[in-house]
Amino acid sequence: MKAMVFSDLITSKGSALALLGITALVAVFISIPTGTLYGAIGACAAMIPFIYLFTICAYDELNGWERYRLTLPISRRQVVYGRYASMLIICACSLVLAVALGLAIGLVAELLPESIVPDGLRLSNIGVGEVVGTALLTQVVILLVATLTLPFIMRYGMTKATRIAPMLLIFVISGGMVLLSNTPIAVHAEAFLGGLEMWGMVLLAAVIVVVVLGLYALSALIAAHLYEHREL
Repeated sequence: MKAMVFSDLITSKGSALALLGITALVAVFISIPTGTLYGAIGACAAMIPFIYLFTICAYDELNGWERYRLTLPISRRQVVYGRYASMLIICACSLVLAVALGLAIGLVAELLPESIVPDGLRLSNIGVGEVVGTALLTQVVILLVATLTLPFIMRYGMTKATRIAPMLLIFVISGGMVLLSNTPIAVHAEAFLGGLEMWGMVLLAAVIVVVVLGLYALSALIAAHLYEHREL
């Protein structure tokens, strides 16, 4: 599995600097018109792992690399687990970068005159906790996307999976929006969150992360089973 992880990370290394630069520019340009750090943090936390996920999977179908890889001393399960591990590493790195970028923009905004900088960009008005929370929530969403799409990609390949996975994501997101907007769940959830203290929010965030990681691990097991029975 370690070989697969290094293979994925080395493959993506060539475009990493360009992607980081583009992400930083997008984050800055989003923060200026919106007047808040949340957009910048979310853009940085989402763009890098999202682009990595589909780019690294697309590389599998170039020049017969996916078939050639199976001739190497690496099992199909190691291929799948390595892909999941590399995605998790990228998400962790994106989380750190998003927090660092959010803090940097917030600190720079603190040094500028109040007349030209919106209050939403100032770190003193947002707080370090909200910066970390926004980045973490974005990574949770990205991991859920990977949890749903990677089994399809490993089973059908990137080209065919793009016909199925987006439809599934649309149904899941639409269903979640309907559930939260048209039922009392949203009201109860808002009341519950509003009554939580800081440590309660931290504990809730930890529970959510553990649950998402558990679903991610289950997705890896399913993807490994599907990939073992795939004909290439």
